[in-house]
Amino acid sequence: MSWLIWQTLRRAPHRALLAALAVAFPVATLAATLFYVNDSVQTMTRVALQPIQIEMRALATSLNVDIKEVREQLRTVEGVRAVDLFGAADVVLTSPGTPGRVTARLFAVEPAYLQHHPWIRAAGDLRRGILLNDAVTAAPGFANAATLRIDLAGDAPPLKLEVPVGGKVDLREATTWFAIPAGEIQGDVAAVHRSILMDYRTFERKVLPALQDALGGASDVIDPGLSELPPGTIEAHVSVAHSAYPPDPSRAVLWSGALRRTLERRAPGTILVADNAAEPLAEAGVDATNAKILFFLLGIPGALVAGALGLAAASALAEAHRREDALLRLRGAADTQLVRLAVGQGLLAGFVGVVLGLGAAAAAVQAVIGHPVWRDARRSSLALTVAAAIAAGAIVMAVRLIPLVRAGRRSALAVERRWLAAARLPLWHRAKLDLVALVAGLGILGVDNLTGGLKVIPADGQLLALSFYVLLAPLALWTGTVLLVTRLLMALLSRWSRPSRPRPLPSWRRGTLRWLGRRPQRTAVALVLGALAVAFGTQAAAFAATYRTATRADAAAAFGSDLRVIPDTERVQPPPRFAAPVTASTPVRLVPAKAGSDRKTILTLEPGSYGPAVRGGPTIVAGGGLDTLAHDRNGVLLSQEIAQDFDVRPGDTFPVTVFPDDIDLSQKLALHVTGIYSAFPPSEPPTEMVMTTAALPPPIPPPDFYLATVAAGVDPEAVAATLSQTRQLGEYSTITIAGLLRQHQRSLTALNLDGLSRIEEASAALIGAVGVGVLGAFLVIERRREFAILRMVGADTRRQLTGPLIEGTIAVAGSLVIGIPVGLGLGVLAVRVLSLFFTLPPPLLTLPVTGMITVAALMLAMSAIALGPVLARIGRIEAAPLLREP
Repeated sequence: MSWLIWQTLRRAPHRALLAALAVAFPVATLAATLFYVNDSVQTMTRVALQPIQIEMRALATSLNVDIKEVREQLRTVEGVRAVDLFGAADVVLTSPGTPGRVTARLFAVEPAYLQHHPWIRAAGDLRRGILLNDAVTAAPGFANAATLRIDLAGDAPPLKLEVPVGGKVDLREATTWFAIPAGEIQGDVAAVHRSILMDYRTFERKVLPALQDALGGASDVIDPGLSELPPGTIEAHVSVAHSAYPPDPSRAVLWSGALRRTLERRAPGTILVADNAAEPLAEAGVDATNAKILFFLLGIPGALVAGALGLAAASALAEAHRREDALLRLRGAADTQLVRLAVGQGLLAGFVGVVLGLGAAAAAVQAVIGHPVWRDARRSSLALTVAAAIAAGAIVMAVRLIPLVRAGRRSALAVERRWLAAARLPLWHRAKLDLVALVAGLGILGVDNLTGGLKVIPADGQLLALSFYVLLAPLALWTGTVLLVTRLLMALLSRWSRPSRPRPLPSWRRGTLRWLGRRPQRTAVALVLGALAVAFGTQAAAFAATYRTATRADAAAAFGSDLRVIPDTERVQPPPRFAAPVTASTPVRLVPAKAGSDRKTILTLEPGSYGPAVRGGPTIVAGGGLDTLAHDRNGVLLSQEIAQDFDVRPGDTFPVTVFPDDIDLSQKLALHVTGIYSAFPPSEPPTEMVMTTAALPPPIPPPDFYLATVAAGVDPEAVAATLSQTRQLGEYSTITIAGLLRQHQRSLTALNLDGLSRIEEASAALIGAVGVGVLGAFLVIERRREFAILRMVGADTRRQLTGPLIEGTIAVAGSLVIGIPVGLGLGVLAVRVLSLFFTLPPPLLTLPVTGMITVAALMLAMSAIALGPVLARIGRIEAAPLLREP
C-alpha cells in the first residue's frame, strides 16, 4: 500500500500539494492567531508593572524589629534587585527663635535610596541635614530656617531634636510613601502636604528610640482596620527586577504572591509584606483573558473559512480519486483496499499540511513581531497552540476523507447517471442555512439587548463573560449574510437563464453567462469562500483601525489638552503667562477628599476657562454637565462608580471631607449632586468627583497643573520644546501627551493589533485567491471534455478561455463587492466590546481605507496568479486523446 501511495504522489504531485494545502490553510490561520496572542499578552506584565514605584513593602510588625538584619535576609531572595531601609513618623516641627510650629510627616531613607528611585527629587545633601518640601518652607518662620527642632506628634514626651536644614525635596510623585501600607484600604493615598526627609542613620539613632518608648514598640500595620498612616513605622522597600516576573500576567500574579510569601518566611513573625504589584497584575491577568477572547474573535472566522476551503478542495479532488479508484477496481482492488489507500493519502496530506501550516504561521508572526514566536512564550502555551492547530488539521482531514471514500465506493456508471440527473442545489441552499444563521445571529443580539448586553458596570472588573454574544452573533451573521446574498445572485442568474425563456446568444460572453446561470454551483463555492474571506479580513482591519482610534481618544482624554504645564515646585507661584501659539489655558486642582471611609480625589476646575482649554469634553450619563455645575456653587459631578457605590442620584446631597489628612485645612462639605459622568478629561491622575473652585473653602490651594491648547496646525511637541528651552513660563515645565506616564492604564488598551490585522488581511486575500484556484481545478477536472468538444467544433483558444475567465472574474469581483460591506457591518458589532475597557465609548467604526485597499489588491493579485496556470492548462488541452478516454 505504501508503494501505491508513493506512486500516486509521484504521478500527481499537484493533486497531493492541493490536498496538503487544504489542511495547511486552517492550521496556519488558527496557529498564527494563537502565536500572536501568546506574544501580545507578554507585554501586559510590563505595562502593569511600569507605574509601580515599590513592588514589595516589608512592614515591621514591631518597632523593635532589627530591620537591617531583615534587609540582609531579603537581599538573598532570587528576583530581588534592591532592598532599601525606610522609616516614617508623625512629627511637629519648630523653627527656633520664631513662633513657627507645624505638623509634618517625617520620612527617613539612606542616600542610596535616592539613586534607586529617581521619582524623589532632592536638592541638597541628605547626610548634612534634613530636606524640606515647599509646603514646610512656605509656613511662617520656616522660609530661611537653618535648623529645625523635631518632636513626635501626639502625647509623646518632647524629643527636642535639633537638626540642620540641608536642602529641599519634592515628594509630589512619591505616592507610595503616602499610601496606607496595610489593611482593608491598603493603597489609598493620604494627602499630607508638609513633609521632611531625614538620613536613616539619624532616624535610627535619634528618632526610633523615642518612637519605641512612645508607642510601646507596637506597630499599627498589623491592624486590619488601619485607615490612616501609622504614627510610626519602619520598613524594607523591596525592588523586584521586572525581568524576573513571568511575561504572562496570569502567571506573574501567582509568582508575585509566591515571592511575597518567600520574603515573609525569610523573617517569620517580624515582617508583614505588602504586595503593591498584586492588584495591577491581577487586573492585567483579566485583561489577558479578554485579549485572548478578542483575538479569538478576530481569528476564528479565518480558520473556519480556511477549513471550508479545505472541504472545497476535497470536493475538487473527489472526481480525480473516483477515476483512479475505478481503474484500480478493474485491476482487482477491493473496496477495503481503496478505503485504506484514501486514508493513507489523507493522513500523509494531513501531516504535511499541519507541518506547512505551523511553519507558515510561525514565519508570518515572526515577520510581524520581529523575533521567533518561541522566544518569550511558555512551553505550555506553545504546546497548546500546536495541539489546537493539529486538532484543526485533523478535523479538516477527517471531513475531507468522507467525500473521497464515498467517491471510491461509487461506480463510474452511477456517477454518469447522476450527472445526467437534474443538477442539485448545494446542501446549505437546500437546508436554508443562510436563513437559519441570520435568525440565530439576530436572536442572540435581541437577547443581548434585552438582558443589558455589553452594559458597562464600572464597579466590576470587566471580563468578557458575554463571549457567547461576542463570538456567536457575528459568526452567525457573517455566514448567513454571505450565503443569503449568494442565494439571491443564484436565483437571479437562474431566472435570467432558464430554458423556458430562450434568447439568442450574440457572443461567447452571453453564452458563458447562460451556462453559469444553469450550473452555478462551482462558481458559487468560489464566491462564498472569497466573500467570507474578504469579510473576515475587512472586519479584522476595521476592528484594528477602530481600536487605534479608541486608544488615541483614551490617551487624549487622560491628558486633557495639547499641553500640560506643571509647576517645578510646590510653593505658590504666579500663573504662567502664555503667548501665541497657545490659545487658551485653565488651572486644574486635585483636591484630596474623604467620602465615608474611602479616600477620593476631586477634580476642581474653573468653568469659565475650562471649555476652550480642553480637547474633547465630558461624557454625562445623568443630570447636568459643566454648565449646570457652574451655576451651583456647592454642586458636584460624580463618576458612575461613586454614584453606584453610594447609591446617589442627581439632586441628592453628598457629604465629603476635603483635605482629610491636614488638621489645619480639613473641612466637611455638603455638596449637591448635579450630574453623573462616565468620562471627564483630564482623567489622569484618576479622579472620582468634579467641582468648581467656588465650592472650595479658603485658602484655595495652588493649581497642580495647567491645561493649554495651541493654535490649529501647530505641533504641540514643538511648542513644548520651545517653552522648555527658553523658560518663557518661568518655574514651570511643559509636557505633551507623549510625556505622560499613566498610572492606571488598562493593559488591554495598550495592545498592538496592527500585526494581527496585517496577518489576517493577507490570510483573507490568500484564502479567497485559493478559492478561485479551486474553481479553476473544478473547471479543469470536470469540464475538460467540454473544452475538448469546443476545440473540435472550431473554437479557438481565446474563446475557450472566455468562460473560465468570466467565471473567475465574477468570483473575485463578487467576493469584494459582497465581502467588504459585510466585513464593515460585522466590525460595527465587534467594536462594541471596546466600550468595556476604554474611558470613552469607541466610535461606531473607523473606516479602514488602507486595510480594504490591501485586501482588494492582494485578492486581485493572488487570484490572477492562481487563475493563470488554470487558463494555461485549459489552453493546452488536446481534444482527440481526451475524447478517446472512457
